[in-house]
Amino acid sequence: MSSLENNGLCIRELQVEYKGGQVALGKVTLTLPEHGIYTIIGPSGSGKSTLLRAVAGLLPGYSGELLYNGKPVHDKDTLVGLVPQNYGLLPWKTVRDNIRIAMKITGTAAADKADRETRITRWLEAMGIAGLEGRYPLSLSGGQQQRVAIARAFAILPQIMLLDEPFSALDAVTREALQQIFLDNWLAHPATALFVTHDVDEAILLGQKIVILPAGTGKRTELEVLDNAAVFGMKHGEKRDSNAFFEQTKVIRKVMQEKW
Repeated sequence: MSSLENNGLCIRELQVEYKGGQVALGKVTLTLPEHGIYTIIGPSGSGKSTLLRAVAGLLPGYSGELLYNGKPVHDKDTLVGLVPQNYGLLPWKTVRDNIRIAMKITGTAAADKADRETRITRWLEAMGIAGLEGRYPLSLSGGQQQRVAIARAFAILPQIMLLDEPFSALDAVTREALQQIFLDNWLAHPATALFVTHDVDEAILLGQKIVILPAGTGKRTELEVLDNAAVFGMKHGEKRDSNAFFEQTKVIRKVMQEKW
């Protein structure tokens, strides 16, 4: 088995078509190292969400290969966590119950009930929402619901975490706070993560590499992958004001002008 197959998430020649034969995502090839985090940007209709949904196992009719450390991604041994744009919370369940159910479904609930509840409390505290555990989702703000969705994603301890523009509906202040919280928790409990965003600043702040999808969905999607190590390695609060951040913004804008 090649070293490529053993290196985290390997997407090879992935193509998704609608029932009528229209291509929703052209052939995509991308390798994401284990415990790496890549951000993905692209115009509307470029296949960003389709890519995540295929990896998450929600689009079984794809062609191509999806491997994680050499095994099929949808093998029972690989746990994938998805944070959708609309949070995906059960409105009739409390915050704590939403996380508890996810842990039970994925088989990650601790055998000891006290251990399970302690773990849930730890993630609620990490997201700054411990006081909301008895509330129902519809009584929460968008930012609070998003914190619950992220706490739930981390609590199931996934090998692969997929985030589909999770902060897009939030105000700037809430968004920046959640970017920091998410990154702190990812650094403490790293998962192999793909983070889709339409925001260039967010892509630079959160990605070790930035994957840019071209406009349209032809038979093959040629990705532009930019190294972002210079910015990613900085303290989060220092990134925006750095020269490296400014230069990366210029590079991305140029690629966008050429490919979009």
